[in-house]
Amino acid sequence: MLPLPLLPPRRPPGRFVAVWGRAVHLVDEGGAERGPQDPVVLLESGLGGSWLGWDPVVAELLPEPDVAPDVAADVAPVPGPLRVLRADRPGLGRSQPAPGVPSLALRAAWTVALLDAVGVRAPVVVCGHSLGGLYAEALARLYPHRVAGVVLVEAHAPNVTGEVLGHRRSRVRTARAVGHAVRCAGLSQVVAPAVRRLGMRTQSVRRGDQADRGDAYRSAYGAGHCFTEALVERVLVRDFLAELAQLRASARFPQVPLRVLSGVGASPQVYGAQARMSPLGRHVEVEGTLHLMPVDRPDAIAAAVCETVREAAAGPPGPLPSPRYYDACP
Repeated sequence: MLPLPLLPPRRPPGRFVAVWGRAVHLVDEGGAERGPQDPVVLLESGLGGSWLGWDPVVAELLPEPDVAPDVAADVAPVPGPLRVLRADRPGLGRSQPAPGVPSLALRAAWTVALLDAVGVRAPVVVCGHSLGGLYAEALARLYPHRVAGVVLVEAHAPNVTGEVLGHRRSRVRTARAVGHAVRCAGLSQVVAPAVRRLGMRTQSVRRGDQADRGDAYRSAYGAGHCFTEALVERVLVRDFLAELAQLRASARFPQVPLRVLSGVGASPQVYGAQARMSPLGRHVEVEGTLHLMPVDRPDAIAAAVCETVREAAAGPPGPLPSPRYYDACP
């Protein structure tokens, strides 16, 4: 049986930057002035996610300006100062895979290198969904001087229980071997988008993704290596949770604005404890959503991000970003 052909997906938005010698796909929007103190929001995707999953949230953070009927068509609207970054982690979306075994500490260092590569030196507001919330918290604990605020969205793994499995490197090698077999069979552009759609049906009240149009899913999730890296992240979830527990015992969470978002009634003890990591933390229960809140309630996430951005400018405790943090959101 001949493998299915790999069709070239359309060119993704954004650009590619070099981080640690690997090509990283980055969608960098807003912040027209691009000054050194412009407010920056960094979005961290969940397990196996890509830039595409944040489209609804970015549409809320950076809405298209209304153009009056009598305004000339050739007059370009001026975007607001808020700058939003969403980068595909190595091997996900359109980013080049990287060797080695991922860890929270490694990903935090990688994120700092990414920010340096695009000239972002001021502290950022980082927003992480699901597994991305673990990455966001690790960044805040390990590099507190690079973080002005944190938004954690459904950053909990209630279905992952039990002790950490041994043979970490062997598990990663096995996951990559399975992913390689799927790719060689020509199924990677079918399996990864299908898994995403299955997640939409089981973890979203919408039961469908507004970004799933044309070949958007094939472009974002259908590269041959995406399914492989998603498998790697999945087999390492328990390891990440154990590493985060160690970080919580050894590295303090910075005194920065913190918003913890969850569905109504979902593990209130867990999310309440997350909010108490910072004296400026607050747990917010969001109605009308399951786990995929970036799809179900992007407005709630955008509101939490804007609130965090404003608080980051309000002053002590913690480092004081530019006053433009306050002006970034309506």
